[in-house]
Amino acid sequence: MEDEDRDQFGFTFKVANKSGMEHENVRITIGGMENGEFIGTDSYIFPKILVLSNDWPDTTGNQTQSFAFYEERWNPNLAEVKVISNRAYFTIELEGEEPILLYDNFGSNQGELVSFEIPEDNVIKNDFGRMDISFESDTILGDLFVWD
Repeated sequence: MEDEDRDQFGFTFKVANKSGMEHENVRITIGGMENGEFIGTDSYIFPKILVLSNDWPDTTGNQTQSFAFYEERWNPNLAEVKVISNRAYFTIELEGEEPILLYDNFGSNQGELVSFEIPEDNVIKNDFGRMDISFESDTILGDLFVWD
């Protein structure tokens, strides 16, 4: 079977960098919210995030990078998150800075935190684990494709 034909489990990332700066050692953390506080359970560190176009939107070139695909998807233990809360949330941390909660700017939940209700079987698969992240000049925003 081709990789494209098999179920893919966990999270994969499509990253757009509109910040004008390359970023190294960026960490995304998944966790739950308890009494309004984020409690992280697992994290993923991105390879170098490149500036692919300084002329945004440059429709002639590749403006995104993909990370954690096929067998390399990020598979945090969602059962650990579920102990904290039924919804999973994310923070993102640039090297040398404090983590910030990841807000949704693409989907129907504009202005809300990127989150999803953890499935009963604690499994995220195929397109429902795809996260788009956009590095802007003054913030970082995300969008997650999951059943909710």
